[in-house]
Amino acid sequence: MNWIMNRIMIRIMSRIMSRIMSRIMSKVMNVLEQASIATMLICSLGVCVLGGCALPYREPNPSFPLTHAEAESDLRRMAESPVALERAVIVVSGIGDPAVSSAAIVRAIGPTTVGMVIEVDFFDESTFPGARQKLLSEAALHLGVSVDELPEVDVVAFSMGGLVARDAAIIDAAGRRLPIRRLFTICTPHEGARLAGIPLGTPQSEDMKTTSDFIQRLRTARRKYDLCCYTRLDDITVGEEFAAPEGTALWWLPTPSGQWAHMQAFDDPRIMADIARRLRGEAPFSTLPAAPLPN
Repeated sequence: MNWIMNRIMIRIMSRIMSRIMSRIMSKVMNVLEQASIATMLICSLGVCVLGGCALPYREPNPSFPLTHAEAESDLRRMAESPVALERAVIVVSGIGDPAVSSAAIVRAIGPTTVGMVIEVDFFDESTFPGARQKLLSEAALHLGVSVDELPEVDVVAFSMGGLVARDAAIIDAAGRRLPIRRLFTICTPHEGARLAGIPLGTPQSEDMKTTSDFIQRLRTARRKYDLCCYTRLDDITVGEEFAAPEGTALWWLPTPSGQWAHMQAFDDPRIMADIARRLRGEAPFSTLPAAPLPN
């Protein structure tokens, strides 16, 4: 009798798990159908180079001469003595990113501070307007206020997330905006992106062209927040030359050989340590004037 009951239970559980997996895969496929082709291309390239890329040796940045070992040591120091945040921090991923980048950033800077750190991803978004709306809605939800009463926040953004944040900071027709005090961006295509030169016909790829109306709108909008831009050299996705608005300081770092400059930048302890120091009110490792990009 027991073996009969066991077989019945196995069949029941098998059918339940089959239905659950079917629903999960259906949802994933629906999201992927709506996702950016450009983003999927980036992810595909990332998979292809997980084994690492051989990069040429680059001299350290004289205005940001921090090593991995020094950064990791300082992150441990800060985690042992976390400091209260001045305001809530919102960590945002790129469009189409299933929270990989934002989760890594939160893991790095979260333990170094005390206060509200909000994570927002745009995996289910395929346009900048949709991502902007989600950012405003998620911020209001976590802060317990209406979208019309958002308080000042600091934002840490990876890749296209930086453009979403800049767009959200611009007041819209309804008088709504995200009041950003400080915006930290990592490999964000502020002046467009190299990959946008590939004619993919998707909303983001069109918007990230250097001559697009969207990029021009961000260029001309008045910024009421401090902008701190980071990048890594040999970024074939965005291009380090596009990683800061014209006239804005850009702190660059050599990419370690064996890594992909863009897709692993959000996990670079050197960038994380510098941002954490700034959030804690400590002197950053990066200094002004920022060294120009090497030839």
